[in-house]
Amino acid sequence: MFRLNLKIALRNLWKNKSYALISIFGLAVALTIFILTMLYANYEKGFDSWNSGYEHIYRVNYKSSTENVALSPGNMATVSKEKIPAVEAATRIQDYWFGDLLLKTKTKSLYVNDVLLADSNFLKVFNYPLVYGNAETAFSKPQTLILSKTMSETLFGSGVNPVGETIILDQTLPCTVTAVVDEARFPSHFHFKLIRRFKKSASDEYYSNNFYTYVKLNENSDVAQTEGLLNKNRTEILNAELAKLPNEEKSGFSEFISQNKLYLQPVKTIHLTKASVEYEFAGNGIGRYMYLMFIVATLVLIIAAVNFTNLSITIATRRAKETGVRKVLGAHKMQIGVQFILETAFQCLLSLVIAIIMVELFLPAFNNTIGSAIQLSNFSDYSQIASQILLLLLTITLIVGLYPALLISNIIPARVLKGNFANSNNGYWIRNGLIVLQFAIAVLFISGIWIINNQLNYMQQRDLGYKPQQVMAINLQNDSEAHYQKVKNTLKNISGINSISRADHIPGEDMGGNSYVNQGKTYSANFISIDVDYFNTMGMKIVEGRPFSAATATDTLNSLILTETAAKTFNLQNPVGKMIKFHTRDVKVIGLVKDFNHYSPEKAYQPIVFQFIKGNPLRYVLVNISAQKSAEVIAQIEKEWTKLEPDFPIKYTLLDRSFEKLLQKQMQLRSVVAFLSIITVALALMGIFAIATFTTQRRSKEINIRKVLGASIFDILGLLNKGFAKLVVLANLIAWPVAYFILREWLNGFAFRIAMPVLPFILSGLITLFLTVVIVSLQSFRVANANPVDALKYE
Repeated sequence: MFRLNLKIALRNLWKNKSYALISIFGLAVALTIFILTMLYANYEKGFDSWNSGYEHIYRVNYKSSTENVALSPGNMATVSKEKIPAVEAATRIQDYWFGDLLLKTKTKSLYVNDVLLADSNFLKVFNYPLVYGNAETAFSKPQTLILSKTMSETLFGSGVNPVGETIILDQTLPCTVTAVVDEARFPSHFHFKLIRRFKKSASDEYYSNNFYTYVKLNENSDVAQTEGLLNKNRTEILNAELAKLPNEEKSGFSEFISQNKLYLQPVKTIHLTKASVEYEFAGNGIGRYMYLMFIVATLVLIIAAVNFTNLSITIATRRAKETGVRKVLGAHKMQIGVQFILETAFQCLLSLVIAIIMVELFLPAFNNTIGSAIQLSNFSDYSQIASQILLLLLTITLIVGLYPALLISNIIPARVLKGNFANSNNGYWIRNGLIVLQFAIAVLFISGIWIINNQLNYMQQRDLGYKPQQVMAINLQNDSEAHYQKVKNTLKNISGINSISRADHIPGEDMGGNSYVNQGKTYSANFISIDVDYFNTMGMKIVEGRPFSAATATDTLNSLILTETAAKTFNLQNPVGKMIKFHTRDVKVIGLVKDFNHYSPEKAYQPIVFQFIKGNPLRYVLVNISAQKSAEVIAQIEKEWTKLEPDFPIKYTLLDRSFEKLLQKQMQLRSVVAFLSIITVALALMGIFAIATFTTQRRSKEINIRKVLGASIFDILGLLNKGFAKLVVLANLIAWPVAYFILREWLNGFAFRIAMPVLPFILSGLITLFLTVVIVSLQSFRVANANPVDALKYE
């Protein structure tokens, strides 16, 4: 029986090969997109979940009335382990914020980013399976390193065990490689290519929030109670320090103690959940982006399934006589339904096989487009996706095959054998409803890509408050004043350099944070340490007051410059000349700078305070270059740098390229939606083409009778297009409010955004209507232009 059903299925596929090709290939493309998206979702959901007991690991965050940060004081890891029974293990991590780190082995020298520092308990909390090394001893000594597998292969070659090898950091610090981790296979919410152990595993830092602290709790521990004990211990430490302070400083410090607290954030939520936490590791909070991609892929799959169902209904009505004869000969309704479901399953299986082949082919390009590291190299990589694919196959088979199977199995033999069931309207409303659905989805994609592209162009072209196109930021390895002056004197002689300055951070990087007091109230703000000519070099505008001056001694001691948002945050009206408190001393506001986008334009302006030289090491030399001579100037700077810092190859960033990286996720979204828009429109048009073919064939005699009675070709084309045009217009009327709501919510995620335009909705309607008319007309023209005698000679 199975062989017979298989033969019938193959025969019908061959008989309707054009319809079958459209159905199978369209579904295969949609399945490819959906499977890739499932792989992506599995990958993103797998962050940190490989870690045994990850459900009990928490990060200690700090929160006050003015800030919420992913950092905490350095002594929290030590205090937690020693004084809280529920804490099984604790560790602290710090991001290496001094720029790229120079590594040197016996044979290679290169800069590396994504560097972390950690204490000796790191692997007790994050128990990575090691490619090489021993987790018990990896961080037992100072000056030891853990490498990612990728970095190990870059430095020492593939398949080489580097444990015991020495790497020189920044030409001065020799460190021993003690372990290698396959970071790509075991992704976490923090990324690293190298982890160096702290010189001291414990810390007594109690005030500043400079470390990421993680605690691993025992099973069945009370999280709220542990959080309370953390704050109790911290308060005791701070009160002990309060007693040591002079009386005039006690009130401010007491206010600080009462206004802040620590809280525990589950590690399992960090990567996917978008929280308003500052100093978060890059690449987190992408859950919304992941779910959006999943919804988009589902919509593409729905369009393909609609195509498949519509064509199945079309073919089913053409097989009515065959079914009627089988019923007369004794076939039951269930047998016919199962036969049709099996034929559908066979076609879906063919689509799935093609899709799996395409997934293997396109996975590297997909990884590159969305910035993921999905791997299908081991058998274990297929275990989760295999069950999902089988469930998907079953679901798709039932969705696309159930209604056509019910339609064909419920026909009445007497009615079929009397006339031509193929000309009946069975399935008409379902078929048209599905056409409306797929064009509504196509309109959603077309209007979506239009608005996404407009928003991205707006962010790329808007005034950022500085001029990144002309600024080059060079990493300075020696931050001494004498060395900087030597660099400055050398570079200013190069033709094409307009101005030179220096700073501790460039746009896009996390800044430091400080507390400032105005009229007895404490405010938090970011700060950037800068040198003279900074605002001129960056192309920033001083709205009021003056920039820092090397000739004014007080500028380095008690002067600040604020951005407009900082002045509003501090509740300062006409701030220039006003005094505020910083670290218990009075400082004077000497200038007000126009707000600028330090981060992506997705975010609102931050309150930023500029201080002159004091603070963090000024590790960037900023060079403003004439646009007409940029290539020549950069080449000359590279040549001079070999003399200025002969032990360190030049490492620089062009700020316009740095700004583009801030928009990387949105640019990826634009690429994905643009590609899927083309796919959805193509699938919808393929479906229209097939349905139009069926309609013109079914109505060929009617068309030719109309021609005999005097109808022109344009009358015939108008008749055939009218029905499809109505469906497309209805699809637009349904899609427009849905698209408006979705896209408005997406735009609301941007601090700086375009006004919702009307044009994309109108154009999406015109585009879909035009393409439908073209497709239907091309298919109908052949029938409308045929000789009526050929169709009517047997009547």
